[in-house]
Amino acid sequence: MENYIEHNNIPVWGEYDVIVVGGGVAGVSAALAAKRNGCKTLLVEKSVMLGGLATLGLIAIYLPLCDGRGRKVIGGIAEELLQLAIKYGYDNLPPEWEKGCNRVETRRRYMTIFSPAEFVIALDEVMQQEGVDLLFDTVFSKPVMENGICQGVILENKSGRIAYRGKMIVDTTGDADIMFRAGADCVESLNWLSYWAYSTSLAQMKKAVETANIVDGIRLQWFGGEADGRHAVKGAKKYYGTNAHEVTEFILKGRELLKSNLDNAKAKQRAYITLPGMAQFRTTRRINGFYVLRENDINTHFDDSIGTTGDWRKAGPVMEIPYRSLIAPGIANIITAGRTIAADGDAWEITRVIPPAAMTGEAAGTAAALAVQKRCSLADLPVVDLQHALEQAGVLIHF
Repeated sequence: MENYIEHNNIPVWGEYDVIVVGGGVAGVSAALAAKRNGCKTLLVEKSVMLGGLATLGLIAIYLPLCDGRGRKVIGGIAEELLQLAIKYGYDNLPPEWEKGCNRVETRRRYMTIFSPAEFVIALDEVMQQEGVDLLFDTVFSKPVMENGICQGVILENKSGRIAYRGKMIVDTTGDADIMFRAGADCVESLNWLSYWAYSTSLAQMKKAVETANIVDGIRLQWFGGEADGRHAVKGAKKYYGTNAHEVTEFILKGRELLKSNLDNAKAKQRAYITLPGMAQFRTTRRINGFYVLRENDINTHFDDSIGTTGDWRKAGPVMEIPYRSLIAPGIANIITAGRTIAADGDAWEITRVIPPAAMTGEAAGTAAALAVQKRCSLADLPVVDLQHALEQAGVLIHF
């Protein structure tokens, strides 16, 4: 392969206590937590809206904050974001969960649908109210590493190639891009093709008018395979989400799935109103942290737990997430959150979705802020101090 050699003088535009790269729910939570813990915080997002897969990706179902048996297992910013998701738009939150009690007598789960557009508006609002600095339309390029310490990040946007210094970096790219490029040991996973999009039709519009409920006028349609391959398109292959050519093919094949389901005879009676603005991968790359969560860790106690999550697929199981799964050997001041934490197999499936992503994001942002204040590496941060700060913020540390 031919190589071009690049020599650049990259201007440093500023310095932050905490830089969060990736504005999905994990990144939003991390940025809010870092700011609320007294740190000057920058959130970098490659698109033009916050929320990631929850908004731009149209995966607009806020999965359960409970164990499915009437017990809340996730609080803190993850619960706050659920309320923001429905602040200005529609929802189907069960009324018994409206006050977010720790335990209620119900088998209905603490979850809701939401409108992606209204969630974006609410996220913009809270970030500006909290004083988090934002950079949209800005792509992460590489970390500036010296002896296992990240001195800052190199970015690219309309201003050109620029850099920011940061004392602590939070990787919420969804693909562990910073960790990987910093030299952390990582694992990649393959994805079955799937595609979500919003549609409407004359029949749905009529029903919405009859019920006076806008939800009846729209439909979130899903095509393709599930995580385990069920309903996969015949002859379809699996994709990594870390190769530019495969990402492009995944996006185009997804739109081909939609096209194959179009009925031209009904063109005047139906319309697709929103297509996803990002590739809807489930799992791409994650770190090999100090501890890798696995399926047999369900209902297991960890002394260094930073929060709990249920299993969104079924009622009952609860998983504690250890702090060790958010950090990697040899990397002093980069922490990750969301679907890139060290979790394998079924544990990866449990932790990749919105509520645990937001919960681990809050833990990562809080840890980064405390490490700045204590002038220590993330691995040397006293976990009891982190747990205390999270509990004060409403996080449920143990089940």
